[in-house]
Amino acid sequence: MDDFDKESEEIDDFIEEKSEKKFDNSIDQLEKKGIDYNRIRNIDQSKKRAVIESVFDERTVFNLNKLLINGPLDRVEGVISAGKEANVYLAYDTEGNEVAIKIYKIDSNTSRWMRNYIIGDPRFKKIPHNVSKTIFLWASKEFKNLKRAYKVGLSVPKPIYIRNNILIMEYIGFESIPAPLLKDIKTPKEPLNLFSEILNFIKQLYNKAKLVHGDLSEFNILYHNQQPVIIDISQAVSTQHPKAEVYLARDIKNIFNFFDKLGIQTSNPEDFYYDVINIDV
Repeated sequence: MDDFDKESEEIDDFIEEKSEKKFDNSIDQLEKKGIDYNRIRNIDQSKKRAVIESVFDERTVFNLNKLLINGPLDRVEGVISAGKEANVYLAYDTEGNEVAIKIYKIDSNTSRWMRNYIIGDPRFKKIPHNVSKTIFLWASKEFKNLKRAYKVGLSVPKPIYIRNNILIMEYIGFESIPAPLLKDIKTPKEPLNLFSEILNFIKQLYNKAKLVHGDLSEFNILYHNQQPVIIDISQAVSTQHPKAEVYLARDIKNIFNFFDKLGIQTSNPEDFYYDVINIDV
């Protein structure tokens, strides 16, 4: 019996016992309060309900219960963002600090495209075919990517803890108000400096952390204290990945296009690409 099967038995026991510890209260409050529906706009009530149900399967309930009973979590407050791959929640640790919890959805459709970013990465020798195990590997991949980037001083949320499809990381925002995405900032202060900061991130991620983000755009950059904080780094690949340079070129193109639209006079993106990979042209 492997660890996966043992955990399945534990989940069955947990459900039979119908634990009434503080996890139950936390989840009850999430449902009663609608997990802060004011933060989820332009979606109807049925979709709001789906925000909860899409991630709180039995296994996730079991593991989140452990984190709430044994730490490091004290309570879960509400939704920060809801996406096709994962939902992110505001929570508090046992010391009262705000943290962000990213819960990846156990979904066969998302697990298929995830494999494109895992296969060929020398860090991952065995690629599981089981959907749940693929999602768990994906969550672990984001945790490892965050650790690499954070270790070399790059502006990413600090990774705190990982368990299966639940990732706990540093919360970026002011109290209960999360930092906005760059895409929602119409007039960022000192946009040229902001542009330079993001380009420096791309270059340092490649040369110091030996990673390529792979999906970098204004949709996964937070604007906090007038500085960029890069998120959604789960798909980041090793620079040794066979498609690393393709993903790098795409990241660069996305950032240059965004700042071109802001009216910033940018340099040649191709020149920057060669600068990143240290090739003189």
